[in-house]
Amino acid sequence: MKGEPINADRVGQRVAQHGLDWCYSDETGSTNADALNHYSEHRREVIAFSEAQSAGRGRRGRQWHSPYASNLYCTIGLLKTLPANRQGLMSIATGIALCRALQRATEAKVELKWPNDVLHDGQKLGGILIESRPHDAETFFFAIGFGLNIFMRAQELANIAQPATSLERVAARRLDRSELLTATIEAVVQSIRALDPVDTQSLIAEFANYDAFHGQPVEVISVDRKIRGINRGIAVDGQLQLETEAGIELHSAAEISLRPGA
Repeated sequence: MKGEPINADRVGQRVAQHGLDWCYSDETGSTNADALNHYSEHRREVIAFSEAQSAGRGRRGRQWHSPYASNLYCTIGLLKTLPANRQGLMSIATGIALCRALQRATEAKVELKWPNDVLHDGQKLGGILIESRPHDAETFFFAIGFGLNIFMRAQELANIAQPATSLERVAARRLDRSELLTATIEAVVQSIRALDPVDTQSLIAEFANYDAFHGQPVEVISVDRKIRGINRGIAVDGQLQLETEAGIELHSAAEISLRPGA
C-alpha cells in the first residue's frame, strides 16, 4: 500500500531549525549519493530524502528494495570530529536513536542487530548504511543513510532476502510518514552531535538494552571463515565482542556479518 507523499516543506522547515540544508526528490538513485554530492558542492550539512531509490544499497553493496512512496529513504549528512578508530560508534549511536524514535511512534519493542539492522521480533524493519569523507584532520563528513519499511504488502516483504516486516504492521495503525521522518531525523542528529568518542560507557550500556542477540550464541561470518561464540556486546570503539573457547575476540563491522547461532 502506498502512503501519502512526504510533506517535504514541513520536514524541511523542521530540519532547518537544526542548521541543516535539505534536498527532496521524487525519485533518486541513492540518498547517500545525494548527501555526498551536496557536501562536495556546498561543504554543508544536509538531509537528503526521497520517495523512491533506483540504486538503494545495504551493506556490502546489497540492493535495497525501495518501492515508491511506501517507506522512508533518508540520509543525514553531518560533520563530526571523530578518531578513525572510533567511527564504528556512528552506527551504534544511529541505531539507538532510531530505536528510541520508532518505539515512541509504534509503542512496540524495536531492537538492533549489530551493526546496522533494525528489527522487531526478529524481523527486519530497516537498515543503516554510513559512508564518510575526510573534512579536515579528525573531522569527517558522514552520510548516515537509513531505510525503514513503513507500508509494505505481503508480496513485497516476501521478496526481501530475510524475514522482514513493516512499521504499520508493528503499530497496527496508519502512520504519518512525514512526522515519522522528522522524528527519526531529529533523534539521529541529536544522538550524533552528543556522541562523545571518549566517554562511551552509557552508549555501550544502552546498546545492550536494544541488542537483539546480547548474551546469545551467534555466528560471525567473514570472507574465508565462520566463527561461533557468544555475543558479549560491543567494545569502547563499537566492535563486536565475541566470546569463543580461545577468549574474547573483537570484530569490526567492515570485516564480518553476524547471524544468530544454533
